Amino acid sequence: MQSSVVVFLHGFLGTGGDWISVMKAISGSARCIAVDLPGHGRSKLLGQDFDLEEPGLSIMAFAKILQQLFDSLQCQKVVLVGYSMGARISLYMALRYNYKVAGAVIISGSPGLIDEEARKVRRAKDDFFACSFAASGLEPFLDAWYSGELWNSLRTHPHFNKILASRLQHCDLKNLERVLADLSVGRQPSLWEDLKSCKVPLQFIVGEKDVKFKNIAQKMRDTMCQSTETTNVPEIVEIPYSGHAAHIENPLTAISAISRFIREVEFKS
Repeated sequence: MQSSVVVFLHGFLGTGGDWISVMKAISGSARCIAVDLPGHGRSKLLGQDFDLEEPGLSIMAFAKILQQLFDSLQCQKVVLVGYSMGARISLYMALRYNYKVAGAVIISGSPGLIDEEARKVRRAKDDFFACSFAASGLEPFLDAWYSGELWNSLRTHPHFNKILASRLQHCDLKNLERVLADLSVGRQPSLWEDLKSCKVPLQFIVGEKDVKFKNIAQKMRDTMCQSTETTNVPEIVEIPYSGHAAHIENPLTAISAISRFIREVEFKS
């Protein structure tokens, strides 16, 4: 049986380095690749001709970049493991680039917003954050960003200061600002309808303390289970003692779930 190619996609403000402990644990049985997404870490955009109608750093542009990466690596299909922003990209690719994706682990991810008013509010919120980022610089922005309720659990993590310091290493701040606005949940296409015809195995991982994303994961699973167009029934894995960044806060339990999913995908293929 051929080993899976597993591609790890970090969240906003993260880097491929966030996945090192996870990759070390599973690299004996899979080919692991972690990338710095556009605007993050050492990634630099040299051109933006992605043959897209949507301008800017949209979720569609990210998917196109990743498709080109997979082609250059001569990967027929990959297993995607994505967190938060990376989870949204992973889900988008699993649903709209399913010919490239063997399976996807969605950690604290969302299929977007249906209600147009909610989309409008979220766009305005993310645009405001992007403007404050541009005005204040990275370090003050990080302090404001991680003061949010979503990060209550992560702030108590013993390595939080180390994590915060790693967020200061980005090289392409201009495009990092743009990602915040262009890849807003309020701008990405809603994927709720796509879930009803999902052809790719999915696993949803959520933190025990992350009530918002636990509810989203359950709603996604219910949407798929109620559909007659898909036979996929995704597993929801709740990671104890953790919040939104479940794979960082309790990595061993997350690694166990991810490893099991990869084995199941390999068995089915």
